[in-house]
Amino acid sequence: MEGKCPQSPGQSLTVDLGTAKTFGRMAIDAGMDATGHPYGFTVPVSRDGDHWGRPVARVSGRSFTQDAVFPQHTARYPRIELTAPGENPWAVNEIRLHADGPDAAATLQAERAAVLRGAERGEAATSVLGQGDAIGFRRVRFGAGADTLTVRLAAGGRGNCAPRLLLDSPDGPVAATLPVRGAGGTDSWRKLSVRLPRTVTGSHDVSLVATGGHRVAAVDWLTLRQASWTRQTY
Repeated sequence: MEGKCPQSPGQSLTVDLGTAKTFGRMAIDAGMDATGHPYGFTVPVSRDGDHWGRPVARVSGRSFTQDAVFPQHTARYPRIELTAPGENPWAVNEIRLHADGPDAAATLQAERAAVLRGAERGEAATSVLGQGDAIGFRRVRFGAGADTLTVRLAAGGRGNCAPRLLLDSPDGPVAATLPVRGAGGTDSWRKLSVRLPRTVTGSHDVSLVATGGHRVAAVDWLTLRQASWTRQTY
C-alpha cells in the first residue's frame, strides 16, 4: 500500500485478519521506499470492525521497520492510524503480527517501550529519568541466552548514577546494575556495557529503572546479547 498525498493525522489502514487472532507485537515494513515511513502512528484494534477502544500502542520516529509492542490482545481488525504530519506519502510493504515479544539481541528503542513510569516518550529517546522512573519491554525473547547489557544514554546530572536492569516487573529481581561515572550532560550520549552475573534465557519482561538522583539519564536504546564467556543461567 502506498499513499498519494502527504501524511496527515487520521489517515489509516485497517487489516481484516479473517478471524480473531491473539497478538502482542506489530511490525510494519515500508520496503525499499526510503521516504514512506510513518512519522507516527497508533494501533487501535477491534473484534467486529465497528467498536474500537483506546489504541493499544503508540509509535513515533521513522525507520524501515517499525515495531509496536503492547499487552496481548485478541482481535480480528488491527488498524494503523497516523498521528503526525509528513511531507511524503506513507507506504506499507508488509505487516507482521506476532504473539511473542521483541528479540533481546535486537535494539530495544527506548521511545518504543511498552511501559513508561515517570518518563516521557520522545521521538528518538526518553526524557531524563529521575529516581525510580522506568521504561519496560514485555515478553522479551532471550533465545539461547544473553549475558551482556549495553545501553546508550546521556546522564542528566553531574554525579554518578546507576540504572538497574530488572526482570519480570519494575520491582522484580535486579539482573544487572550499570554504573555511570561522572556526567557529561544530556548532549553527551555514550554507550556503556556491563556483564550480567548470570546468563538470562527464555522470555522475560525487562525494565530499566533509574537510580541515583533527581536527574539520572535519558535513554536512547538498550540491547541484551550473548558474549564469549559462560555464566550460570536463570
